[in-house]
Order: sequence, then C-alpha cells, then structure tokens
Amino acid sequence: MAQADNESFGVLVGWAHHAVGPKLDLTLQCTQSTRCNNRREVDDHHIVMTREQAAVLANYLFRVSGQTPPKQRGRLSRWFS
Repeated sequence: MAQADNESFGVLVGWAHHAVGPKLDLTLQCTQSTRCNNRREVDDHHIVMTREQAAVLANYLFRVSGQTPPKQRGRLSRWFS
C-alpha cells in the first residue's frame, strides 16, 4: 500500500483530552512517526471534535476491539463502592 503525501503513521503510546469550550481536544501521542525526522521523538496529534463525535468514536473503538463499554452505575452504587 502506497503512502499518500498527507498521511503519517506511528505507534500510539499515549493520549489525553482537554475541554475547549463545548468541544474536546484529543491529543494522540505517537512514536516512530513518519512526520518526525528523529523517529524516537514523541509526535503529538491534536484532534478537535464535538462530544457527539467523541461518543461515536468511543463506541466504534469498543465495537472493533471486541470490548464492551463500562456500565453506568447509579449514585448509590458509586457511594458504596
């Protein structure tokens, strides 16, 4: 498979998120990135998305990984756990 000029590839080593008003800034940290001259550096990719997009992405990742989303617990359950 040929790599397009506007694509980069790397190995995911970490992530974080920050609220930006009503949206989220999802930061994906990659190493061995094809964007870096030194492949040992960590390359940060910032993706700004709505909360709805984040929920769709989360559901997709649960589905393709074969995992199930965590069950929501009620207030009493959270207090006594």
